[in-house]
Amino acid sequence: MFIKTPENGFHFTTDEIAIIAKQYGAQYMGYWTIKRESGWSIDPVDVFYQPNPDVSKGHSHYFGMFRTFEGQVMITNAESAFSEPITGLLTDDGEVIVSRCRHDYVTKGPYMIDGGRDYLRTSGNTADGKLVKVTVENGAFELEIY
Repeated sequence: MFIKTPENGFHFTTDEIAIIAKQYGAQYMGYWTIKRESGWSIDPVDVFYQPNPDVSKGHSHYFGMFRTFEGQVMITNAESAFSEPITGLLTDDGEVIVSRCRHDYVTKGPYMIDGGRDYLRTSGNTADGKLVKVTVENGAFELEIY
């Protein structure tokens, strides 16, 4: 089983992601919603894993980068993106597809998943144990069939 990390981010191109990753010594994890006081964010941020954060400054292993409506580049703590398990759907070739945010409708062959972290809607053969619990540990996705 595997998850594909998108080449392009939600806010940044492949080339921009490479620059950010190099500048911060980080690994791109894809775009994901983060949890706010009011719940899961509507728009995702591009999330990076930093193996050696400066914890004395309050940094975590996960940071998010995004652009405001005005185009300003911002950075935020993205630890919450992986604070709770994510539900994925296992496809016939072993790929686990996930909905990364509320309106992220993802399809592959006869399979569909939607809802991000707000709700779960699927189609395809989920009766055969094809729902997958996705967690992240030290910048690596861990996958377990429910």
